[in-house]
Formats: sequence, C-alpha cells, structure tokens
Amino acid sequence: MRVSAGKSLFFSAFNKQNALGIFIRFPTFSALNFCFMTTLPSGAQSLLIALNTPGPKGLIGIPVLLWGRPGVGKSSFIEGLASNDWKVLTIIASIHDPTDFSGLPIYEQGGVHYVAPSWIDSFVDHPNGILFLDELSTCPPSVQAALLRVIFERRVGFKPLPEHVRIVAAANPPDLMVGGWELSPPMRNRFVHLDWDITADLFVRALAEGWQNAVLPVVDPSAHEKILPAWKDKIAAFLKISPDALHGDPGKENRGYASPRSWEYVIHLLASCEVLGLPPNLELMQGCLGEGIAIALAEYLNSLKQPDPKAVLNKQIQIKLSEFNDGEIFVLFNGMERVLQDPGEKANFLTYADTFLNLTQQLTLDGKRDVVFVSLQRLAKAGFLTKVITQARIEAPSRYADYMNKITQLFTDEGLVEFIDVLT
Repeated sequence: MRVSAGKSLFFSAFNKQNALGIFIRFPTFSALNFCFMTTLPSGAQSLLIALNTPGPKGLIGIPVLLWGRPGVGKSSFIEGLASNDWKVLTIIASIHDPTDFSGLPIYEQGGVHYVAPSWIDSFVDHPNGILFLDELSTCPPSVQAALLRVIFERRVGFKPLPEHVRIVAAANPPDLMVGGWELSPPMRNRFVHLDWDITADLFVRALAEGWQNAVLPVVDPSAHEKILPAWKDKIAAFLKISPDALHGDPGKENRGYASPRSWEYVIHLLASCEVLGLPPNLELMQGCLGEGIAIALAEYLNSLKQPDPKAVLNKQIQIKLSEFNDGEIFVLFNGMERVLQDPGEKANFLTYADTFLNLTQQLTLDGKRDVVFVSLQRLAKAGFLTKVITQARIEAPSRYADYMNKITQLFTDEGLVEFIDVLT
C-alpha cells in the first residue's frame, strides 16, 4: 500500500479543485480541447469523464477498471493525479487479507463489531481523491468478495469513505497475467471497463512533445440532474423495443455486461457527455454493457428523432406522429410531460395543454395509447386535467367546451378505462 503525491514519472497532474472541494473551471478548458487531448493514452478521456460523473447513489464518480498490459502507465497516470489537496491511495489488493476491506470482527460489549482498517484514515484530511486498487486481477476470490461493497457502496465494513473519494482499479489482460484469477461477475458488473494503451505513434509523439496534462472535465451537478430524466427516457425507450438488452450474459462477456446497475451507469455517463457538449461515448457504453448491446444502443441513439418538446407544445414545430416509432413517441411525450409540470411555464400552460391533448387524441385513434399511458397517468396524478379545466374557464371561456370535449373523448376511450381509476 502506498500513498502518492506530486507528479508521476510520465504524467503530470490535472488542474485541481480548490479548498472547498469545488473544481475550478480554468479559462483554457472547453469540451473542444478536451476532445483533442492527443497525447493521452487510449481510455484516458473516458476515465476522466467517469471520475467526475455524478453517480446513481449521489456519489461523485463511476467506478472504473482499466485493462492494459504491463508498462503502459496505468498506475503512473492515476498516481500522477495526486497533490496536497487530492489524495491518491494505492492498494495492491492481492497482498491484503479480506478483513482489510470488510473490517476485522472483534467481540466488544456483548456483541461483534467490525473495526475498519487504518488505511481508511488516509482520507480523513483529504475528502477528495482516489482509492486505486492496483493488480485487481491477482486478487483471490475471498478478497474480491470483500471488495464488492467497497467498490459499489464505498463502505469499508460499516464505515463510509468520504463521498468525493472515487474508485479506480487496474488489471492486466488474462493472457498477460501470472497466477491471477478471473474476476467474478458481481465484481465485473460494478465497473466501467476501459482499455488502456499507448500506441507507438502516441509514444513517439509524446517523446517529442511531452505527455499532455490531464484535464478533469467540470460536470455541473445541477445541469447533470436537469437532463438526467431525458436520458432515462431515451434508455427506457430503447429497452421497450429491445427488452432482452436489459440483462447481458456474464458468460459471453469477459468484462462489462448489461444489468439494471450498468444501465444506471450508462444513463449518468451519457448525461455527463451532454453536459460537456460531447456526443454519446461508445467507449463508455461498451465498458458498461459489453460490445453488442452498446453498438445497438449507439445506433439507436444516432437515429433517434428528438424534437424539442417545448417547441412542439408551443407549435413552433409541426410534427406527424405517424413518422415516429414507439420509442421516439415515448421519449417525446415524457419530455412534454416535464414541460407541462414545470412551474416556470405557467403562462403558456393552456397552449401547451391544447397541443398535448390533440397529439394524445391522435395516438388514441392510431391505437398507440399504451405508449403514452405512463406519462398520462403521472399528469393525471399531478392534477393536469383539473388545471386545464380551471384555466380554460378563466383564460379561454370561448374554448371551454372544446377542451371539455377533448378530455371527455380521451378518457372515455375503451382502452383507457383502467386509467380513469387514477382520477377517482
């Protein structure tokens, strides 16, 4: 076990956060120059995105496992991120006992308690940093089992790591390991798997130009949270038309594979890409889901028609629902639902509601009511219909009968009889 600070042999550290734990947005940073980090190893840019992505449990950073041959700078790169404010604690997990990660059981005051190992205290004065688990593929199964909770929940025994301590691990490919073990499916499913390599061209260029400083991209948590629902809709739409993609086969994928947990990772990582102004990152998708499902998802996202829900509602965009597939309709209606429930759109609510009811009526006539049932249900529970009737009576009395007629036709539709129960 070793604690690193300062620059590594090859890589200098990225711009650090300030004393309050807030990352400084340097004038030179932009999504564009982040895309053109030409003297970083393959996998580095995806790693940096994952490190600063708000995760599903409110923690910062998605756990990453770097796969690469010996000598390509995996450890050097991670340890090069250390500074006085940013702790990098490296643990060679294979030379530790399981109790170094699960806690040592002791009998005290009539019960068994688990004492956390001393290494966790390294982060007491450094709540921001990385726990780096090197040589993970040489860990015996008993140590892997003890690490499961550390990696996903960031808890050592019953003691939590600081919430801004990220988890990164490194491993050598099976054909280059000596005396190693395969990672168990539960272990593999807790990581984003990234290939780490330095090509000859990259190494030659780095010899001439030097290694480029790594820049940790600033992912604004509030912006990330705002667009997260839209990414949930897109992934849900994909899974509606490809339900078998929810669960991958751990036996066919030797690294990451699809599961509800890894789909959550994908949603949060793709939201980070959008916040940074970057396209969906296929490398990150593959690292979570495996190659086959990731490629299918990438093709789906590339062809997905995504009109701005607000522009549709205020009639700036005229659409034909017959030109949209079920997944696209699902995404669009969920987006329109969020606009309708936005308190900031109160002044335009009646116009938006009129468009929404017209489009919903069209879908009902086309026999696709099931595609938007969930968004209709949520709106009804939120008082949407009552609000439409109330505002129509006040703001548009001449059209009050028209609104009532649309609502009556929609909710007396035989296929939506079950939905009426929501209103009573």
